[in-house]
Amino acid sequence: MDETGDRPSYEPAAPTTYESEPTAKLGAFQRLIKMFTSPGEVFDDISVKPTWLVVLIAMMVLTVGAQAIILPHMDNEATLRARIGDRAEELSDDQIEQMIAGGEKFARFIPIITAVVVPIMWVILTAIFLLMLKLVGSETDFLTTFSATLHAYWPASAVATVLIVALIQRVDKITEQEIPNLVKSHLGVLLPPDAPIWLSSMASTVSVFNIWTLVLLVIGFKIIGRLPTARAAIAVLGPWAVWLVGKAGLGVLQGMFS
Repeated sequence: MDETGDRPSYEPAAPTTYESEPTAKLGAFQRLIKMFTSPGEVFDDISVKPTWLVVLIAMMVLTVGAQAIILPHMDNEATLRARIGDRAEELSDDQIEQMIAGGEKFARFIPIITAVVVPIMWVILTAIFLLMLKLVGSETDFLTTFSATLHAYWPASAVATVLIVALIQRVDKITEQEIPNLVKSHLGVLLPPDAPIWLSSMASTVSVFNIWTLVLLVIGFKIIGRLPTARAAIAVLGPWAVWLVGKAGLGVLQGMFS
């Protein structure tokens, strides 16, 4: 350095340093596997680069495949009679048969309906969660929330579906109402058969799989939303509580009109 304060021409300039941007470490298929063992690592990766197509396709394939296996075991007449309750006594056998035939025709379109409706439902659910995240102070975006939501639901959904498919092979025919009780994973299986419908509806919601999903959602939203655990829990449990009350309300209405 000379007396004027200028850098001598022979002195090299200090190197300029740049902070490298974080990059995703896991591929989409790796994330599906890691969600069972290291969910925090997956959510960290999602916060860098969200992915959704592979997990959505995996869940859709699993759902449609399960439907194809379950439908041949369905007792359509018993399902219909259980659904309409005491009103079944007011219908003739011909009317019952016509309703069953209509239901069987409708069942052919269930895979197509599933492929259309389920993604829309995921989008709506994500929008609700994003709104909750914004309310508790997060600045995350829709795509990141969509990815985190799908990945949080993936492990429990996959295990529950596989168990139901495995257990249904042990029965010849089963009603639609009995399917949720195949896997003894919720409080509803502890209630007597004559328990109020609203209570059964609420109890069936408190399951091992739902709790597993809720925990993963809290972990995921804490990471992608850069939130304290308490705020992430509020964003998750708020909609779930509304869903719980809604199921109880529907149970009351069903009990009134059955």
